[in-house]
Amino acid sequence: MDSHTLIFRAHSSSRYSLAALVGVVETDHRLSELAIEAPIELSTSTIRKSVAKGPTILAHSVMSTQTDRIYKEVREVREKFGNSVTIVGGGPHVSARPMELLENGFDYVVIGEGEKTFPELLWYLMNDKDPTDILGVVGKITQDCPAPRDLDPVNLDTHPPFALGMNIVGPIEVTRGCPYSCKFCCTPFLTGGRVRNRSIDSITYWLTRAVERSGFDRTWFLSPNALSYGGRGRTVEEDKLEGLLRTVTKIEGLKEVFFGSFPSEVRPEFVTRPILEMMMSYVANKTLQIGLQSSSNRMLKLTNRHHTVEDGLEAINTTLDSGFIPHVDMIFGLPGETKKELHESIDLCQSLAEMGAKTHGHVFMPLPGSAYENEAPGRLDSESRKLLGELSRKKLLTGSWSTQESMAEILSSRKS
Repeated sequence: MDSHTLIFRAHSSSRYSLAALVGVVETDHRLSELAIEAPIELSTSTIRKSVAKGPTILAHSVMSTQTDRIYKEVREVREKFGNSVTIVGGGPHVSARPMELLENGFDYVVIGEGEKTFPELLWYLMNDKDPTDILGVVGKITQDCPAPRDLDPVNLDTHPPFALGMNIVGPIEVTRGCPYSCKFCCTPFLTGGRVRNRSIDSITYWLTRAVERSGFDRTWFLSPNALSYGGRGRTVEEDKLEGLLRTVTKIEGLKEVFFGSFPSEVRPEFVTRPILEMMMSYVANKTLQIGLQSSSNRMLKLTNRHHTVEDGLEAINTTLDSGFIPHVDMIFGLPGETKKELHESIDLCQSLAEMGAKTHGHVFMPLPGSAYENEAPGRLDSESRKLLGELSRKKLLTGSWSTQESMAEILSSRKS
């Protein structure tokens, strides 16, 4: 077997998937001879040196907002190195639009969760086998592409959450999947309605190793709804939640645990004073990320949120009373939203600021795989931009809302 090199392109937008996927590769004994690199900048010299040593595999984890940059890089690699580099991809955008990547220069793409399929793909390439024989791998001659729901779900406990060997560490994903089907979100398409939890034993094992090997002294947990940990996603499992926090905060050398703060969030109807008071005795974060999304009950019902504005306001007040600062997620320009409703959502952001909360703002993007992928991109009128800009300058509003309008237009222009 020739000496192979995997160049996994690192980028801030996909750093969590990078950590998890490099982790599964470096712990797979079949791939022990595979050299792994994870450059932040993909230079010609890096690829040239790798190709000179032997077969080279270039991997990208692709989010829908990254496609312009990634397709440009792939074109440049093809122009300079031809087929001497095998280019593979995975990630949310791949699962929704696999053929688009193949048309833009990729050789193979992984649909769905990558923890099992990606190392299998690498092993096939290293042994001159056809990767399209793997369920979930699509190549240029593939006739039928499976949907993620057609593939077996991953057991989080059987895979590392990050790459200790290369010291690529990050948050631990403790929950995957969501039983709700919000129309603006692609999670239902990618992971289905079945919620899976990483066990406390697995979380403790990897955190302990990270502390010992990497000097890890703080951790964040990833979950689409942190307060659902330990259950099936529709109720708070208080005993399991406290069991997680109690156990991990006892790990020697781990000084801070962040839970329910960005990049995770919590659903408003899960927020109660007893739960937050329990959390306060364990967590280091002073903020709680709450997904409200709109000030209109009509829009919340239309988008299938399964909670009301009143649920959100109650959660925000409870959060403030419990000593946390609410960071409230809002989406502007949702499909069907009137100008009046848009302005009312922005007015709510101002009211929340006066209460002591902050807002994390988004402009609606028609994400591939979501129920709204074929809807028009979110657009702001000049008055809305001005009001949101003032909140941002006062540091009462965070988020990439100012650039998401153009991203949304790009996504809309590439509708399948």
